[in-house]
Amino acid sequence: MQAILFVFTFIWLTVFAASGALQNGTVVISGSAPGYAGEELIFYSWTDQISFTEKERFRFSVDPNDEFSLEFDPGDTPLFIFSHTGRYFLYMFVEDGKEYRIVLPPKTEKAPHERLNPYFEGIPTHIAVVNHDSTELNALISNFDEMYDPLFHGSLARMTEDQAVSFIDSVTAEMDFHFEGIQHSWFDSYRKYKMAQLESIARARTARSLSETWFRHEPVLYDNPAYMELFNQVYDRYFLFFSRTVRGNRIFNDINKRNSLSSLMTTLQSDTVLGRGRLLELVVLKGLHDAFYGSDFSRSGLLVVLDSLAAGTVYPEHSRIASHIREKVTRLLPGFEPPGFMLRDREGTMKGLKDFRGHYVYLNFCTATSYSCLSEYQILDRLNDDHGEYLKIVTVLIDRDYQAMVDFLGKNDYDWDFLYYGDQPSILKDYDVRMFPSYYLIDRDGTVLMAPAPSPAEDFELYLFRTMRSRRELR
Repeated sequence: MQAILFVFTFIWLTVFAASGALQNGTVVISGSAPGYAGEELIFYSWTDQISFTEKERFRFSVDPNDEFSLEFDPGDTPLFIFSHTGRYFLYMFVEDGKEYRIVLPPKTEKAPHERLNPYFEGIPTHIAVVNHDSTELNALISNFDEMYDPLFHGSLARMTEDQAVSFIDSVTAEMDFHFEGIQHSWFDSYRKYKMAQLESIARARTARSLSETWFRHEPVLYDNPAYMELFNQVYDRYFLFFSRTVRGNRIFNDINKRNSLSSLMTTLQSDTVLGRGRLLELVVLKGLHDAFYGSDFSRSGLLVVLDSLAAGTVYPEHSRIASHIREKVTRLLPGFEPPGFMLRDREGTMKGLKDFRGHYVYLNFCTATSYSCLSEYQILDRLNDDHGEYLKIVTVLIDRDYQAMVDFLGKNDYDWDFLYYGDQPSILKDYDVRMFPSYYLIDRDGTVLMAPAPSPAEDFELYLFRTMRSRRELR
């Protein structure tokens, strides 16, 4: 969650009792979404806050009066849910057994440059909940963040340490007074770890000091964004930094040569600030995740260690996190299955990679307005005519809406598969699309053959022929 929050004003209509009359395991959300009549909105949660894998929680259609209502089982709560909707990153917290009446900000489409940026995150916006009083979790967090954010992004970093420490002490006292009498342990932890971030700036504390003070002797709070935000900051690229110490220089041998979780754990246990239990394993998971995005460790060694942890851990949460990390880091590696998707084609039929099994798939991401994309469509058209027997071309089109794709194809005689990205916008992040066009080659068995793959103008055809000849599929 980003620090600067544009929070819509709460409109207090009706005050409900603390929990409502819903059964455990059920959350009801209803409200209004101005400008979204007839559209479908999707909300997600994170599977964990190391891999930050997005999991769809529910989707709903907005009726002609801009109203909607839905019911879902959130599992463990409080649960942080969010939606990439137009120019906004909408979010809120839900608790088991509660009913929420919410108001979404009026529909605002992305600007063209924002729509074409796969990493555009949207304006963070805390959804307005209108049927609860100021002691409800969303109200508490919104109230706290409005006080906290100016401090975090203000003049604190420019103060001397003595000035900063004195300032933090006064702010902490003010916060304690403001939220006096609030009985919500999850919110207390959220506030505690947010303030710890301020204190780390004020006192210029090292990562080791923060680890000792805020993590070693404290419970692990997997689903609390404030806890995990500080955790990810403190243990960022931990393997690399610890390897520079006398005690930690064996890490490279543990992973790259021995591929051994037990050896790695023995090495890390010499760092006394980690302890020997749940926290140590969570730091290992964070370290493995970060190491995949560097060049210091063998990917095969990292995968062996990750799989060993997933199989041997006594903590179910860690087995799940390991699984999510594995899916994330292998999704575009040759020989692994790429991220799945189901998207609408020009006839409205939902299609995914499984529909093309048995063929090579030349998957590409394009826009209807990009000159680079349009200039290569003629080559794609020829490839489709010449090699359609064993090669399927699949273009995921990034356009403002589904009808725009249909209209574009109605004006152009392109005979391969076009799919609309908007049914699963996360596909751009899943495939790490950084520019348009981007190309990928998927093998006949549905695994990645090359990512990224050459463009049509970069001898893709020659690469495909060489691959097929090496497999004796061509003479």
